Amino acid sequence: MKNFRIGMPSLIELDTFEDTLDLCRELELDFIELNMNLPSNFIENLPSEKLLDAKEKYGISYTMHMPDDADMGVFFEPVRQGYIQLALDTVDWAAKSGVELLNFHIIEGAKMTLPDRKVYIYDQYSDVFVKKFVDSFKHVGAAGHKAGVKVNVENSGNFGNAFAQEALDLVLKIQGMGITWDIGHDSAKEYVDHEYLMKVKDNISHMHFHDTLGSKDHLVPYTGELDLMDRINFAKERDLTVVVEVKTIAALKESIYVMRDRGMI
Repeated sequence: MKNFRIGMPSLIELDTFEDTLDLCRELELDFIELNMNLPSNFIENLPSEKLLDAKEKYGISYTMHMPDDADMGVFFEPVRQGYIQLALDTVDWAAKSGVELLNFHIIEGAKMTLPDRKVYIYDQYSDVFVKKFVDSFKHVGAAGHKAGVKVNVENSGNFGNAFAQEALDLVLKIQGMGITWDIGHDSAKEYVDHEYLMKVKDNISHMHFHDTLGSKDHLVPYTGELDLMDRINFAKERDLTVVVEVKTIAALKESIYVMRDRGMI
């Protein structure tokens, strides 16, 4: 099976998995990126049998966007252990449910605002952050690799930070770990992520695809200023899975129409 596939995100306008599945089928997309920020997408609310049945009937596959606040480098040990356990439980559920990839953010953490600058706690105490972040993914990455579930870290305007790069350099040595390139976060944050993304481009296996205009992101393709053909060609050449990450039903329908009309998919 080719890996270059086009998927849709879970949308807050859709109340149930069945509603999301119906839209995915209507648009003839390949997969759904479930989103654990939504209660309907909590693993306890998505029985494995339901996902596998839909996969078998319709050929639709899945990825999972982990909670935005799942801070795998958090300093508070009981909190970090809770996030590790959530991730391990999700790996186990994913392996039983046909979910191919878990997507995490790297969190910038708290900051102190001084008269002349902002100081990020994770930057000031980068040795602590790196140790905890890497240890978290040693557990999660190993479990994912054993279960056949990819584990990725997504850029969100913070891959330019030295503490993030140091942590990611070590995490990417763990089997099964990869990078999600969110092309809109990259652009909307003035490309602070871009140099590092290109340094680790061989580790990119998943893409979040949307247009941007200045700092506005998650726009319908060709309503902004990104070189989208360059990005989709990168995805095709490297056989990535691509989520069209807009935020409404109307925007998703328009996005898929535009991408097909332009011969992108």
